[in-house]
Amino acid sequence: MKPLKPILPLYALLVIGLPLAGLGYALLGSVGVVGPLAEGFTGRYWQALAHDTGLLYAAAYSLWIAVASVGVSVGLALLLVLRAQPTLRRGPLPGLLYVPLVMPALVMAFYLFQLLSRAGWLSRLSSQLGLTGSIEAFPELVQDATGLGIIGAHVLLTFPFLTLLFQAIYQESRLAELGQLTSTLGASAGQFRRRVAAPVLLRRAAPTVLLSFIATLGAYDIPLLLGRPYPQMLSVFIATKLQRFDLRELPAAYLAGFLVAAGLLGLILVLLRVLKLKVKN
Repeated sequence: MKPLKPILPLYALLVIGLPLAGLGYALLGSVGVVGPLAEGFTGRYWQALAHDTGLLYAAAYSLWIAVASVGVSVGLALLLVLRAQPTLRRGPLPGLLYVPLVMPALVMAFYLFQLLSRAGWLSRLSSQLGLTGSIEAFPELVQDATGLGIIGAHVLLTFPFLTLLFQAIYQESRLAELGQLTSTLGASAGQFRRRVAAPVLLRRAAPTVLLSFIATLGAYDIPLLLGRPYPQMLSVFIATKLQRFDLRELPAAYLAGFLVAAGLLGLILVLLRVLKLKVKN
């Protein structure tokens, strides 16, 4: 077992040490201590943040995308698990749920772009069938202001995973037998689903759902391809500032990256604390 001893410190370095080092560098860059144009400590970038609404809009837009994507995914997964047990236990559906899980996010985004854009397959088919007067008349389903394309891509990636998770919890918790018991006690199927099954599934899957929310909040590939230049999600907003040719934008990008990373790390720490308290109870 001795050769395995260095694995844990190395893992801690990779998942804690390096991210914290990057976070520290971003903090120092936001106050002008490091970076290509470092001229010494200054707080003007933090003061300018109060007058820059770009980061606030990006945060609000990302929050909307994450809430909508995870909310729709959870709703669809619960609907399938609670109302389609015979289908989930046999037939092709269980196998089909694994297909999106092996697709990279960028591939899913490219597929939806080819399918739903105004120059895509559905638009051309709709024009050929006379449902729309022209390709330009097809509604904006990707690169739209509300982020429907981004939400759709995240739902297609998240909902199958949550369905499989809920189904595993359903079987492990023996909710089918519990449903039969509540039925003999006079409860209807709807009451069992609302008051017993759904709370059990959501409570057991809450940590995974929260992690899916955090992952969606910081997504990059899908909003990069299916989103607009404005509004942007947080990851695209920060990357755009970092990749500009104007080096004077770098401290503001460091500041935005530091705030977003610190916020996400804070959410993860809160989640870990909640999980620890749940285990103790």
